[in-house]
Amino acid sequence: MKSIKYTIIILILYIPILKSQCSPEIDPVFACDTLQTKQLKSNYTEYYKQAKQTKRIETYKDAYQGWKWLLDNAPKSTKNLYINGPKILKALIDKEEDEDEKNRLIDLLISVYDIRLDYYPEKEGYVRALQGKDMYKYRSSTVEDLKKCRAVLQKSFQIDGLNSTATTITYYFNVSLNLYTKDVLKKQDLMALFSDVSEVVDYREASISQDIYALSGDSTKILSSKETKNLSKLEAESNRIAKAKKSINKNFEKIITSCDQLISLYEGFNRFKFEQVYNNKKEKYENVYKEFISTGDSINDLKWLNRTAEVFIKKGCMDNDFYLQVVTLLYDMNPTAESAFKMGQRKYAKKSYSEAIAYFEDAYTQEVEDNIKKSKYAFYTAAASSRNNKRKARNYALKAANLRKNWGDPYILIGKLYAQSSAKCGDNPATKKAGYWAAIEKFQLAKRIDKSCEREANKLIGNYGKLVPTLSVWKDNVGDPKNTYTINCWYTEKVRIKF
Repeated sequence: MKSIKYTIIILILYIPILKSQCSPEIDPVFACDTLQTKQLKSNYTEYYKQAKQTKRIETYKDAYQGWKWLLDNAPKSTKNLYINGPKILKALIDKEEDEDEKNRLIDLLISVYDIRLDYYPEKEGYVRALQGKDMYKYRSSTVEDLKKCRAVLQKSFQIDGLNSTATTITYYFNVSLNLYTKDVLKKQDLMALFSDVSEVVDYREASISQDIYALSGDSTKILSSKETKNLSKLEAESNRIAKAKKSINKNFEKIITSCDQLISLYEGFNRFKFEQVYNNKKEKYENVYKEFISTGDSINDLKWLNRTAEVFIKKGCMDNDFYLQVVTLLYDMNPTAESAFKMGQRKYAKKSYSEAIAYFEDAYTQEVEDNIKKSKYAFYTAAASSRNNKRKARNYALKAANLRKNWGDPYILIGKLYAQSSAKCGDNPATKKAGYWAAIEKFQLAKRIDKSCEREANKLIGNYGKLVPTLSVWKDNVGDPKNTYTINCWYTEKVRIKF
């Protein structure tokens, strides 16, 4: 009963207020009348709260009246106009049966984001992502609509770069894929976009997981309400990024099904002059790449080479001459940390581990600003070194782990190294198996800090758990067990003794 009375009072208050209009240029915060604006802001907010609770379309309509007046007359009265407004409009759009009115509301919804940026220009990339998402939902029936939507999302992606949200990534790729299926975008354009968004997705996965670990890594820490809220947002965004990655990769797999198809596609882009030469050993003709065809713009050439290399890496197609030509040119033209890394990946794919290590170390040394990238270069150095230099591999894996505190892969690698060398790190049947304890501890650490490692870690723990010393073997060869045992080999580790 009280709620009904309160609603009637608010409605009465609206009647005189909504009649008056004035230009927002007079005062975008308080319009013509400070008291009137404050009262209306309070009233519309109450209606909006009720609408959220009751889901009644009539209450959303009531909220809309005051919200629209504020948007027209006091557009800077509160930032909540641009947070609540789209929710009000979408509720009305979804229930509106009159097509003309629905289109008017959709036009208003899309324009709200532009108005927001006029008065609150910060976070443009984020705002454009929201705008593009709504454009894709409500304005994507024609090619022209899709082009406009893509332009907005492209701008968001360009502004935020490696910090782009899952919303931007998902809808930018989806609308581009839609235009590709309509023969508006070329396959080369789609490949370039796949390269760009894949790089961002991988980076965002790492950066968000680090932020999550910073908040939740210490189980003894009691989070404040603000920290708990931030953690929830980060976890939600992490899930959205994972879904975006899965969707993008799935769509890419439909377009490119093999490495041969990928090579053939890129040869068709006419960026290399090549000729067919008969390989007597393989008894078939092979393409020999003679010359890179430059556009005359070195920046665009480098972008093309880098994007091409990324696509081949994501597809796992690095063991071919086309990729070799691309990354060699990329490194020669611009010997950065990233181009060195791509060269290293080619050598790694060809099992030329010594050369791969040299390039990976070059990348690691050159990178001084971005710890996420530097950790990646350290890890690959460790992986390449693990074939013949376990000590070096362990050192670089630890560097990777220190640069990215919540990354489990370096500890998985170290654990495997311990397990592989266990028999060489003891002098009797018991101590020769102690290395498996050390390995298992690393696998347990990996899954504790990084959920993405949990499945592999559990499998390894199960396999190597069968190989640890038994109590009887330990007693026969070492004596009564203590709580810990120190392994002194090519590494030193104090492990807990468990039977």
